Amino acid sequence: MTGHRLQWGDITMFDRFRKAKPEPVEADPRPLIALGVQALQNGEKELAAQLLTRAAATTDPTLLSDIGSLLLECGRRDNAYTAFRRGADQGEAAAMHNLGVLYKQDGLLDEAERWWRAACEHGNTETHNSLANLLRLRGDPAGALRHYRLGAEAGSPDAMANMVLTLVAAGDRQGAGTWVESLISLGHPAGDFLRQVVSGAADRGEDEPDSASQPPPGPQNQSARRPEPRRDPIFLDVSDPLTTAEKLRIQVQNSDDPHLLAMAVEAARIAVEASRDDVAATAMAQGILCVLLRTTAARTGDRSALDEAVQSGRKGLAAAVSSNSLPGRAAGALATTLIDLYQITHDPDALSEAVTTARFAGSQHYPDDTEHAGALSNLVNALVLLHQQNRDITVLTEAVLHARRSVALVTPAHPRYPTVAVVAAQALTQYCLATQTLDAFEEARALAHQALATTSAGHPNRPTIANLVAMLDEAARRRAS
Repeated sequence: MTGHRLQWGDITMFDRFRKAKPEPVEADPRPLIALGVQALQNGEKELAAQLLTRAAATTDPTLLSDIGSLLLECGRRDNAYTAFRRGADQGEAAAMHNLGVLYKQDGLLDEAERWWRAACEHGNTETHNSLANLLRLRGDPAGALRHYRLGAEAGSPDAMANMVLTLVAAGDRQGAGTWVESLISLGHPAGDFLRQVVSGAADRGEDEPDSASQPPPGPQNQSARRPEPRRDPIFLDVSDPLTTAEKLRIQVQNSDDPHLLAMAVEAARIAVEASRDDVAATAMAQGILCVLLRTTAARTGDRSALDEAVQSGRKGLAAAVSSNSLPGRAAGALATTLIDLYQITHDPDALSEAVTTARFAGSQHYPDDTEHAGALSNLVNALVLLHQQNRDITVLTEAVLHARRSVALVTPAHPRYPTVAVVAAQALTQYCLATQTLDAFEEARALAHQALATTSAGHPNRPTIANLVAMLDEAARRRAS
């Protein structure tokens, strides 16, 4: 969502308002908005919703987008729709953009496209990128490219980044390189990574010949692999190896069976071989293999599996970028694997690549998408490790900001919530230790308890979460005594 957050620090006025009887909406609704913000910060969403609903009666369109965004935080989606629509009807570009976001989330793509086009016409620079993403999804690559270009020319870094990806996929390496340099000059965190993408596209013809011209793997390549597990035809459907590999990956998540994991890895290898002539399928197959090899390394301590996972992740990301197919997901898988590699090797280059890749992954998701929560958690993990390396408090502050955003994107009922919550709790714990901020400690403790409460008894991560809860509870007891 776009908009500006108004702040209010007059607690006395806030308390006085709570005791007063409702009055007609003032000509200037900003005090009501500020009081609504204060209520949200105090965790009183119902009171905040009442204040903001009254403020939404304003005729000032420049405030309605802010009010709508705040109403969303209160859980009042219908009221937010109304506020955005009133602002949009009066020509407010930010309200048009946010209205389009809600329509997109609700699957009303025609309405989303309509309002995003209107927002572009009214000068909202960032909306070009959102509209282009939607047009690409709807099978209009020419329209997508046009709006990526318009957004990039208007100075939108996200549109520039997507211009690079689109041009690389179209084979225009020179054009892509121009936009990369513009990104780097703006200090965009994905600039260096995308420069590597463009360079990789330049070298791909020499280093990665088309599969049609490659000979089958020789005996030496086959013997270099670790002994492969028994092939079970019940699990390995060679008629559709990619779907089979993905189904097995999902089963592995909920099982500690080493035989199942070994078969899943084999299925992913088969899928990689079967997809050599399809770049988009290659991206998915390499991503699946990356995740499964990382799981193998985590469960067995096999360092060679982790190294291979990194290589698969890089190949998967290169293919995803080249084919413009879910590069965010591929980048997320690689970032997580690089974090694991750094924790074993303490190689600063692995950590640097993890941070850059995690930033790129975050830029590829809609800001309000739950997939974005996972990408932000990866970035939080990487930034916490970077802070431990360089002790730069601004890095840790950024990690806490992203951690809070990630938690706000998922509900406790969402399967991703325990992971997101515990990552946020760990970041806040580090922040508390570095800054002695007690509010951060209490926030971390609450999130850790919520993560534990929403994690099933047999989940492999439950012991780790339980240990964090015990550590924070013990710290709380010591502080109380």
